[in-house]
Amino acid sequence: AKGGGIGSYWGNLRSIGEKIGRVGKTSGIIPFIKVMDSLTMAISQGSLRRGSAACYLPIDHPEIEEFIEMRRPTGGDPNRKALNLHHGVLINDAFMRAVETNSEWALKSPKDGIIQSTLSARNLWIRLLTARVETGEPYIIFVDTVNRQIPQHHKLAGLNVRTSNLCSEITLPTGIDKDGKDRTAVCCLSSLNLETYEEWKDEPNFIEDVMRFLDNVLTDFIKRAPDTFKDAKYSAMRERSVGLGVMGLHSFLQKNSIPLESVMSKVWNGKIFKHIQMSVDAASKKLSNERGACPDAEEYGFKERFSNKTAIAPTASISIICGGASPGVEPVAANSYTHKTLSGSY
Repeated sequence: AKGGGIGSYWGNLRSIGEKIGRVGKTSGIIPFIKVMDSLTMAISQGSLRRGSAACYLPIDHPEIEEFIEMRRPTGGDPNRKALNLHHGVLINDAFMRAVETNSEWALKSPKDGIIQSTLSARNLWIRLLTARVETGEPYIIFVDTVNRQIPQHHKLAGLNVRTSNLCSEITLPTGIDKDGKDRTAVCCLSSLNLETYEEWKDEPNFIEDVMRFLDNVLTDFIKRAPDTFKDAKYSAMRERSVGLGVMGLHSFLQKNSIPLESVMSKVWNGKIFKHIQMSVDAASKKLSNERGACPDAEEYGFKERFSNKTAIAPTASISIICGGASPGVEPVAANSYTHKTLSGSY
């Protein structure tokens, strides 16, 4: 990944025990995920951080129960664990309705849609939430909600989202588009430091300049990426998606003596992100006039330089560089804790 992270969709692979030909049977997704887990640990990227990957699976896949538990170090076969990979579950509206009504949930073969088994939707939901509480994962992506919120020009082009990236902060279309070309989504990210919000909030060109910077980075990637990245280059060229996020929200609240869960915190939260959203929307329109709209938007008459504009990344590494600001929109873990980095533990 050349220093980056990878998100991959595994919902097309048949589950364990399904027939192959006349006598063969599949080994399921877990052994192949295990290979990917070993691969990310085996490949060092020199001075860059070690490669990392996330696997995503829909909630109706027959192996969803084992997939949910694959990062739990105890219980089950240790040879079928993937402790170094990240993983996420794609949840649709139908499943959440089944949870509400305490209905049975069907697990279906990705190949032919035949029901392999059924189980209680509510029990599966509780099991997923328990795993999140105890291990921090899997990520949860409400995929139907995501697809309702994608840009209008992507809806018109028949594109849809079925997976996310390494840290699940951005959701972009992948797969074969209407022109028959394969898309590998590219997330070009940067983050604003909210700890210094008061210093830049009244500077009219600040966020616009950051969006110009991201646009330049994307252009450089498209020009310089090798041919092995052709699907990623094509996707980046067509949609020009970027993700401007934040770090230091908790640091900002602490700096101003505002309790994290107070009404005042909610007011500031709304005010800050409204300002960011209005600024990135204006920058996208302005850059569209200066440099041209992205091809995906232009094809349907929309004046947008970027298809996607914001994404709140975890910022675990860059928040350290920025004076130890709190990561992303998360609270500081504790008053005292150890943080492991490439250069040591602090």
